[in-house]
Amino acid sequence: MPFEVTYNGDIQYIKVFYSTEKTRAGKYYGDFYKQMDELASDLKRLQQELDEDSEKAAKIAKDAANKALSERFGSLRYVVDERHWDEDMVISKILDDRKEEMLVLAQKTFNNEVLLEEDAAEEYQIHLAEGGIEVDGNGVETSIMDFFDSDDYHELNEAKLEKLEELDWFIIWSRTEAGEFKTDGGQHEGVYSSKELNMENCLLTYRGLPLVIPSNGTDIFSNELEIHFVDETRASLDISDA
Repeated sequence: MPFEVTYNGDIQYIKVFYSTEKTRAGKYYGDFYKQMDELASDLKRLQQELDEDSEKAAKIAKDAANKALSERFGSLRYVVDERHWDEDMVISKILDDRKEEMLVLAQKTFNNEVLLEEDAAEEYQIHLAEGGIEVDGNGVETSIMDFFDSDDYHELNEAKLEKLEELDWFIIWSRTEAGEFKTDGGQHEGVYSSKELNMENCLLTYRGLPLVIPSNGTDIFSNELEIHFVDETRASLDISDA
């Protein structure tokens, strides 16, 4: 007798935009990737300069502050507290300007249409742990937390992030949807068995098929677009209509 297996929970759709030979050659957005590469290259150089100069610049700023305090209030009455001083207080205004240029360019380029139509970007899906397995709409005593707690699940996610963090820049779109997700085709023959439930590439599968097809629509409760810079900072982008 046919039966249907569903994952009643959350799925996250992820799409990552970054510079590759394919994206740079794109007919519609190729120039965007090339412009972002140029800005990111300049940003990387400025970050390297800041790393080299920050300690010296911080000492100059601290010495100048102590001198100004001494001249205004008398010798050693007030000094900069070493416990609260950090060389990271010194930033590069030019570096921040370059990041702002990248942010403006990305915001001008990206909208709902681009997010959906840019087929040269990297796309994947993952299941999130907040959910359970149902058979024909009824919950079953199948524990799935071992899949989400496994080393494979975490290592695969971490490996993707580490790969991206090696880039000079990237833009990531993540959308989380809640619903009931079945396999392609829906119905299975025979009898349900928890032994045929597995996880591949961070997606729960039944009989080798991922449970990713919405059964009755979904609710979107997270929809984020971010640009990541080479200095390990990030900024949010607004998602607008074309």
